[in-house]
Amino acid sequence: MFFETKDLIADELILDDAEDFHRVCNQPFITKWMEDWKMSLEQVKPLLAYFVTGYDVRNPEQVPFIMAIRTKERKSIGICGFGPKEELAGEAEIAYFIDEDCARRGFMSQIIEKAIDYYFVMTEKNYLCALVDEDNIPSKKILVKNNFIYNKVDDPNGIHKSHYRCYLTS
Repeated sequence: MFFETKDLIADELILDDAEDFHRVCNQPFITKWMEDWKMSLEQVKPLLAYFVTGYDVRNPEQVPFIMAIRTKERKSIGICGFGPKEELAGEAEIAYFIDEDCARRGFMSQIIEKAIDYYFVMTEKNYLCALVDEDNIPSKKILVKNNFIYNKVDDPNGIHKSHYRCYLTS
């Protein structure tokens, strides 16, 4: 277990999570914002195996570090993690999703708060990024509630790469 909140546990993903992961990541509630997570069960299995390799590396700018979000009864209901993002020149971003049946109950806010702390301890970085669809208001609210601030950035070619950032505070 990586950490625990009042209602949830952030734990290692295991290959036995494949069916729950597949069910949740294919919900329209998730694919509305993250279409690339829509995949078959056969596609999920090697992805989970790859995510498991991140536990040894613990460098989200090289290999994603993805945690299972579980209820206290150990039911897998989503994920939260960090991984390199091409749009951010390989810097790590936080990503998360939760089963629609568990949404709007404050669960993601609990997880994000602890996950940010976990990230800063694990990586010793000074900030963490988040890319969010402009229309994903619930996700933006979670980020702002957890001290992420909007960061307007244009790359040298004038391409907009705006995102949110949360900075390490002492």
